[in-house]
This record gives sequence, structure tokens and C-alpha cells, in this order.
Amino acid sequence: MAAIIFDFDGTIADSFDYITGFLAKEAGQSLDAPQAETLRGQSMASIGRGFGHSWPRLMMLFFKGRRQMRRAIDQVKPFDGMPEVIEKLHAEGHELFIVTSNTVENVHKFLHHYDLHKYFLEVYGGAGLLGKPRYLKKLLKEQNLEKDDALYVGDEMRDVTAAESIGLRIIAVTWGFSRPSDLEAMEPTAIAEKPENIIKILEEL
Repeated sequence: MAAIIFDFDGTIADSFDYITGFLAKEAGQSLDAPQAETLRGQSMASIGRGFGHSWPRLMMLFFKGRRQMRRAIDQVKPFDGMPEVIEKLHAEGHELFIVTSNTVENVHKFLHHYDLHKYFLEVYGGAGLLGKPRYLKKLLKEQNLEKDDALYVGDEMRDVTAAESIGLRIIAVTWGFSRPSDLEAMEPTAIAEKPENIIKILEEL
């Protein structure tokens, strides 16, 4: 049994369309589906800078976007295969958590909408763009977990950096906001190319 800590956006929830649409609108630009697809594989920060948003403005938009997302959270879907993986991991006795930059309210609303709330022991939200190391350490302390008994699952390079900065193992997933090649270059503990790979990786660790 292990404690598996998930990121939310880009890992469990396919919020790509919402986030890119929001950033485009805030830049006074329109974004059709083909244009949006060209942005896949980039981090949220890179996408925002591509629309011309400065770093200070991105920080402001980050909080604004989270507030507005609550009204649209029912339109955000889980990635194909993730509900089944989450259910299986829970059935195998793993303790499941979420640490995310999104809000606790948004995540809970999403989890309840897709009947996934029953699988997670706790959601740690509001970590911000740079606060995940602190929130991961907080989770480990409050849940009385050793680093060797836990790992993080995330989709962005900053997730890899956050986990490694506190000595936590990390499974980087390639279906989210970062390019697979960028994730590979960071040499995470393991890389999952599809949700079901997470189960196989855990069996081998």
C-alpha cells in the first residue's frame, strides 16, 4: 500500500480547453480548436506568455481563472481511463490525495460530479503556481506519512521540481500541459503515457 498524491488540472481533469480559452479571452483573442491543439504540451505559464500576458498579470489571472472555473467545472471532464485507475488504486488499498493549485471547492465539485469523491481522503488546494513543495510537505506531516511510502503524480515540469525538491518520488504523465520530451529531460521517477500505466509503474516500484 502507498499514499498516492495526484495533481488535478492536466492529470485527473482535462481542463486544457477551459484554461486556454480563458487565457485567450483575457488577451482579447479568439481561439479555435485547431489553434488550441497546437498549444498542447505546453505549461500553463508558457501558454499564458504566448498570449502576451506578463508574469504579474498571469498571477492575477491565475486567481481570477480559478474563481470563474467554479461556474464551468461541470463542463470539465476527467481524462479517459482516469476514473477507472482511481477506482482500482482505491480498491487495492492505496491512500489517495490531491495537491493542486486549483481551489478545494472546484476540485470537490468536480469529484462529486463524477462520483470520484469517495476515493480520496483529502484535497489540499490553493497551492498556487509556486507553492506545491510546501503543500506536499504539509500533507506528509498532517497524514503522518513517510516520503518513501508516498509519491506524487503530476503533468507539469513544476510538479516534477516540487516533488524532487522535498525528496518525493514523482510519476510524470504525458497527457497534460507539458511536452513529453521536457518531462523526460527532467528524469522523474517514472513516466506514464496513459492512465493505466500508473498501475503498472506502481507494481514495479
